[in-house]
Amino acid sequence: MSPGWIVTFASMLALGIIFGASYSFGAFFAVLSESFQAQRADVSLMFGLAGFLYFVAGAAGGIAAVRLGPRLVASCGMVFIGLGAIAASRAETLEEIYWTYGLGIGLGIALVYTPVMGAVPPWFTKHRSLASGVASAGIGLGTLIIPPLVSLGIRHLAWRETMFYLGLGAMLLGLIATSQIRMPHQAGAQQQRLSGMSLREALSSKPFWLLFGICTIAGPSLFFPFAHLIQFARDQGVGEVQAVSTIGFIGIGSIAGRFLIGFFADRYGRLVTMAVSNAILACCLLIWLLDPGWLGLMLFALCFGLSYGSVVALFPPICMDFFGARAVTGILGLVYSGAGIGNLLGPVGAGALFDRFGNYNLAVVIAVACASVAVLLCFLLSRWKQRSQPVMY
Repeated sequence: MSPGWIVTFASMLALGIIFGASYSFGAFFAVLSESFQAQRADVSLMFGLAGFLYFVAGAAGGIAAVRLGPRLVASCGMVFIGLGAIAASRAETLEEIYWTYGLGIGLGIALVYTPVMGAVPPWFTKHRSLASGVASAGIGLGTLIIPPLVSLGIRHLAWRETMFYLGLGAMLLGLIATSQIRMPHQAGAQQQRLSGMSLREALSSKPFWLLFGICTIAGPSLFFPFAHLIQFARDQGVGEVQAVSTIGFIGIGSIAGRFLIGFFADRYGRLVTMAVSNAILACCLLIWLLDPGWLGLMLFALCFGLSYGSVVALFPPICMDFFGARAVTGILGLVYSGAGIGNLLGPVGAGALFDRFGNYNLAVVIAVACASVAVLLCFLLSRWKQRSQPVMY
């Protein structure tokens, strides 16, 4: 197997571990609410803080990976994730959960996600979209496998023991995966300078800010379902096992989306595919307004996973298209930092709106509007590209 594909599959494993651990939050939602007598907005803040940190601090993680290499930075992140979950298993108050889970998981993913995602595209030219899709498919696999295991653990071991083993397993398996992460210039005996824009040059360009805008405005739409879908399914009268499995169906759809983008992005263009993915996201969110049963939620989870997987997988190759490999992890980290705002406001805002009105209707309407604006920004970036014809590195 070529070094590029080794890095790709190691990245897939690393991403599966970190996001499987993060998106297991929904399985902990009800038991944490009961244990600490907390409202949905308060419990959602735990997930929102972690997401805000890993996207905002991801910029620092990407920049650090440019200087220190993605292997070292990502390995440190895995240690943070493990220790954060282990410390959260001993928390006595919800505030302690914020500091342990929120800080540990948030900073940990920040140090893993961007360096790992940014390490894949520089290895490829012909199959860049496919490789990015394969690597980010790990997010779908982790979402499919880990939350049901966590739910099973909560039923048989209680939530504290489950959180402890989640942290320990994530740290040990994660370090195995990150040991294989590297950039192309690190593979030879002598380092060579990678082509492309510097971080300063990228920050002064219009494509950077349009990509940042897409990532920011789509954030609430992309992340509030992860925090609330299981609880919403329970509200609809869906059984516990089926409710928890809705996250797994997001994982299935996400895997399909990440593999399909390689075909559609190469055939129709990455920006067109990004716009279509956000449009699908806006449409499928409307299912929440129909009071769906189990079948409706399963359909939503599959379509949401498809669009989510496509959107997330497209940012790294698009950044490579516009900015080159020279500082791609740092640039990607800064682009992804926009999603931190949505990852905080989406889950927490949806929880607060539910606590106020007793339903998610207004939260869904806002999320649909956000995804629609992201489609418009994709169109504007595509028009700019057609007029300016930026250099492809």
